[in-house]
Amino acid sequence: MITAVVVKVVGLANYLVMNVLFLIALALSSFVDAASHPPQTDAQWSPQQASINWSNCSVSDPPGVQCGRFLVPLAYTEHESGTVELGMVRLSALLPARLGTLFYNPGGPGDVASDYVLAAATEEGSPNFGRLVRQNYDIIGIDPRGVGLSQPVKCDPNIYNERVSSFPVTEEEFQRLRAHNQALGKSCAKLTGGLIDHLDTVNVARDMELVRRALHREDKLNFLGRSYGSQIGLTYAEIFPENIHRMALDGILDHTQSETTTLNDEATTFELTLNQFFAWCNTTTNCTLYGQDAAGVYESVVRAAEELPISAPGCVSLGGDACRSDVTGEEIRSNVQGLLLFQNATAGSASWELLSAAIAQAAKGNATLLSSPLATSETFGAYAGIAIGCQDWLHESTSLADLKYKINMASATAPQTRGTSQSFYYQTNCLGWPAPTTNPQRRLRPRISEAPPILLVNALYDPATSIVWATEIQSQVANSVLLTRTGSGHTSYQLRGEAAAAIDAFLVDGILPEQATLVSS
Repeated sequence: MITAVVVKVVGLANYLVMNVLFLIALALSSFVDAASHPPQTDAQWSPQQASINWSNCSVSDPPGVQCGRFLVPLAYTEHESGTVELGMVRLSALLPARLGTLFYNPGGPGDVASDYVLAAATEEGSPNFGRLVRQNYDIIGIDPRGVGLSQPVKCDPNIYNERVSSFPVTEEEFQRLRAHNQALGKSCAKLTGGLIDHLDTVNVARDMELVRRALHREDKLNFLGRSYGSQIGLTYAEIFPENIHRMALDGILDHTQSETTTLNDEATTFELTLNQFFAWCNTTTNCTLYGQDAAGVYESVVRAAEELPISAPGCVSLGGDACRSDVTGEEIRSNVQGLLLFQNATAGSASWELLSAAIAQAAKGNATLLSSPLATSETFGAYAGIAIGCQDWLHESTSLADLKYKINMASATAPQTRGTSQSFYYQTNCLGWPAPTTNPQRRLRPRISEAPPILLVNALYDPATSIVWATEIQSQVANSVLLTRTGSGHTSYQLRGEAAAAIDAFLVDGILPEQATLVSS
């Protein structure tokens, strides 16, 4: 569950990848439909009725890269018609004697899987996948419906950019929050069309099954899912357990708990990881706050921003790097969670060194690195995250008192972060959202026990997906094995350490670690 608030960090893809992605978009817009409209239920669909249209992505593709387009039903019922066009990128295995195809999702919701696969074709993107996986698997990154190349969710950027608190104190602020959410949701529905009501993860899992069937030669699914990708994988395993070959999930999202438990678990794991960051800062010269009381500096910055927003002079109001001209305390807490995700800079991700510099600069009056990005178009990437999340996560607070109870509870268990989390974002920013909650939290269905062994991996100190979540999922999935990395940061595969080696060994050779294995890297 990578945080829904996008922070101003270095993107995964370098300028070469971004240029190719632009050409991909042009190529996809000019594809000729190769698939007839499939029937409206996956049970009726057959490989003979639809196929993936593979094509060059551009005139200068990296070696082994192809782009694909594929039609799936808008709704998997007999009562609604229409289709959704999925876009994807495939990267060929390095060895001719391939094991098959590995489906990949990096998280979000809203992360663009095709970007990650394309980046893996370049040296800069190589940390996304281990050498063994690259040698033995074709890798496919399908952008989930509403994301990236797959008919992205569109919304009004001016409404999205309105500054509305997710932590209302007065009834007026609560009503303003609801009205803002409703207005944004209506703009998304108007610009996106009927897809806005069909974005939940059950639909995404069924889409993946149709792509698997369309590959013809693929008998079983091989899947690597990180963060929100773990929810996709578990949902698929509930519906199609018999179709799985190997599945590895990294950074486990628990979609089975109540609103308050979900909130508390994420808020406390954020807090625990933040304290690990402070300890690192106080003992590591690479931290800009070394020699200072890192926790004290952070708290003073948040308090100052709560009294008066701190200026962000490096922000501009236009273009892809647009961000707010100042930063509130609430925004600092939220964006710190995003900058806390990766302790080390890997695969283009920001590190704790950048977070320490951001806090130090804010303490001196420049909060540019902690500013929230502004939407500058109808296809801003963050729209998909909120639209998908509102269909997947309960948000049943009906009054200011309901929200205050949650805030007070989280402030007691996590006093520094005070409930700030992606979970709380959904519980507040989905209030008034016009699309229905079609896939709310519930216990995993017993049928998931029919799946083959599933490898679960989680860090002990993950600021987004709690080790408590991973442990709970392991208890509900009979054939699963949980490996724990005893360090900090969100997900482990990109670190290329012991956890990544275990994932590679399972995906390539089917070797599972012992239950409750602990690794340090």
